[in-house]
Amino acid sequence: MIKNIREYNESVKSHDFDLKKLRAALPDYFDDDGNFKFDRLQSTLQDNNVNLIKEGYELKFLGKSYAKYLTSTKTETVIVPDLKHNAKPVNQDSENLYIVGDNLDALKHLLGSYAGKVKCIYIDPPYNTGTDGFAYNDDFGFTPSQLVDKIGISEDEAQRVYDLQGKSSHSAWLTFMYPRLQLAKDLLSDDGAIIISIDENEFKNINILADDIFGEINYIGTFVWSGGRKNDSKYISTSHEYALVYANNFEYINSNNIHWKVKKKGLNSIYKRSREALKESNGDYLEAGNIMRSWYKSLPDSDPAKRHSHYNKLDQRGLYFADNISWPGGGGPRYEVIHPKTKKPVKIPSRGWIFSDPQRMQEMINDDRVSFGKNEDKVPTLKRYLHETEYESPYSVIYKDGRSASKRLTTLMGNKVFNFPKDEDILIDFLNLVLQDNSGCILDFFSGSGSTAHAVMKANAQDSGKRKYIMVQIPEEIDSSKPAYKAGYHTIDEIGRERIKRAAVKIKSETSADIDYGFRLFRLEEPSGQVLDDLEAFNPEQGEAVFSGDYVSKFNNLDQQGTPGRDTILATWFVQDGYGLTADTRQVELAGYSLDVCGDSAYIIEPGLTSKDVVLLVSMIENGSLNISRIVVFGYSIDFSVMHELKKNLSALKPEKSVTLIERF
Repeated sequence: MIKNIREYNESVKSHDFDLKKLRAALPDYFDDDGNFKFDRLQSTLQDNNVNLIKEGYELKFLGKSYAKYLTSTKTETVIVPDLKHNAKPVNQDSENLYIVGDNLDALKHLLGSYAGKVKCIYIDPPYNTGTDGFAYNDDFGFTPSQLVDKIGISEDEAQRVYDLQGKSSHSAWLTFMYPRLQLAKDLLSDDGAIIISIDENEFKNINILADDIFGEINYIGTFVWSGGRKNDSKYISTSHEYALVYANNFEYINSNNIHWKVKKKGLNSIYKRSREALKESNGDYLEAGNIMRSWYKSLPDSDPAKRHSHYNKLDQRGLYFADNISWPGGGGPRYEVIHPKTKKPVKIPSRGWIFSDPQRMQEMINDDRVSFGKNEDKVPTLKRYLHETEYESPYSVIYKDGRSASKRLTTLMGNKVFNFPKDEDILIDFLNLVLQDNSGCILDFFSGSGSTAHAVMKANAQDSGKRKYIMVQIPEEIDSSKPAYKAGYHTIDEIGRERIKRAAVKIKSETSADIDYGFRLFRLEEPSGQVLDDLEAFNPEQGEAVFSGDYVSKFNNLDQQGTPGRDTILATWFVQDGYGLTADTRQVELAGYSLDVCGDSAYIIEPGLTSKDVVLLVSMIENGSLNISRIVVFGYSIDFSVMHELKKNLSALKPEKSVTLIERF
């Protein structure tokens, strides 16, 4: 537990995170002593005509070595469930999660259970504008001289890294972002993607940093989100921001690119067929893509004899002349177009017709490619077919006034409690771009006002989806002079959680959709210094376990919500062991002790295990009434002699009943 983690962190190196991934990916390139066989790798690459590049393009910044060190360390926080909130009917079976705490700690916890399982990550990190309140607030926990030893940098650089504390420089911001993006990458599924909102202050840096972490080859593109004029500069009034999109695996995207298209609103046949193809392929996305492409090609073409009415779609761009094309006299050509029913000339668009030749216009009319209004007063529009418009590559520029999202949030909350919330409708488009069907896990570890959670619920209500979210928000305090504080909100997460609750009520009342409207709530807490000292000083071989009850109780009420230490320890371990935060658990009664069981693991947390309990436990394993492969023990809670007996009895089990014993301190 905490003691084990602190011992690990004492010896961790800045590149241990990368090395661990390298060992997992290329185990046969390491010898028994952990040495990397570089010559073998070099030979493999050269034999396959892969060039070795000694000089490359990368982003270097003050603090990068320290950022890598932070990536490699383990979190010393524990996960405290809010039992009262989670017991409410709307929340008790929810698969949505809301975590209150530092997102770096949250990401490290989540890796234990959610690595490779997140389909879409959307984040709206601090923009480092100088007015958004960002400052690098790492307290380090050691001196510059200790930093020299930990990450192998010079004393001068160590001091400069140490001085980043409280700063909002580019280096401070990059040091803050690097470990979070590095950990986030490991949470993405093979077919997943991350979308990062940012403005011009750090756009260049985040682009290069994301190239470094996700790979240039995985860069999909950047949306420019035009949200209205700000008039915030004496030179150029910036009225846009960016949303960078990176895939986790470009090969998957390339082989399945039909899904990386925007589905036109109101047209559901192909979207529905894509879900059917996924089922038909038993969840194999690559095969589903092949099925979709084959079906897509079979759609009716533009031959009037083959088309059907439900394949018709109006082109909203109309038949007017384009702004960016020159034409003698300005605008486009002007000529009469006769309405087929009234037989009168229709209204000519102010910019002229899109077709310079009247004969070409007549051909389009004859081919039923022009849609006329009820009379000649309306400008005609182009008619296209469903198979031409169901999917199209998304435009890189998004035009939507950001004030509309602010107004909706103010109406929902009853007060203006958050500045510049992200537009949940735009986020729905982002989710639909990344998720191949209407399910999957979405993570936002800069949750803010909760727009992403709102978007997930709204999207699910629209198509009966099964998307689920994980929101993470640090309990950032709100200035007492702000309207949000006067409205009763003291931290940002309070706003986000209340917004989710209110949005759920509104969506349910408007749609009556049968979806997941709740969320389970957890807080990340770090035990006090005295508790840590007591945990580290404990020596199980000196018989101190007779007072072990105090050690579980040391984790009581860490969140000021009255949560027992047992529940905190279990939640922390369930995530660490791969069971997640929504795991089903049960209790198994021994002679006089209640054993917590989750999956194939049994947990001994509370003190009180006796020899009689050990005998019955081993007997249940042997006769098959308790089918487990691991027993995890809170080392402070079991007497030394009982632990010895448990180890002895487990070692005597038959090979097919083998059970691993894990002690955690």
